[in-house]
Amino acid sequence: RIEGASGICQKLEDDSESDSDDNSTQPMVVGEGEKCQMTVSPQYQVDCEEGLDCVTPPNILGAVGICSKVETKPAQPALAGEGQECKTNVPPNHQVHCEEGLVCLMPPDLRGTPGICQKPEVKTEQPA
Repeated sequence: RIEGASGICQKLEDDSESDSDDNSTQPMVVGEGEKCQMTVSPQYQVDCEEGLDCVTPPNILGAVGICSKVETKPAQPALAGEGQECKTNVPPNHQVHCEEGLVCLMPPDLRGTPGICQKPEVKTEQPA
């Protein structure tokens, strides 16, 4: 078997002696630092032990990963500077907040769209 190679479809042979409780469709489980892959047919899947994540290279769909410890600290939102895009109306792991001293101004008529980080407006009162 060559990892990642293409295969040939074949008709399954009738194996009357096979055990009906066969767990061949259960993924193999491996430990920290070992290769994992869950994006293939169940009989070829390799999952990580509990408490580990299968970390794959970004932007490479279907790539083999490495089992790594799960991060327990909560992710902090990214920060944007003045004039940059901010997103506060999305799930926490996708939010982008403004740096200290800036506010996220969103278009009033376009719900759900990102805003722009700007300095807050200081309102001055006009004499009557």
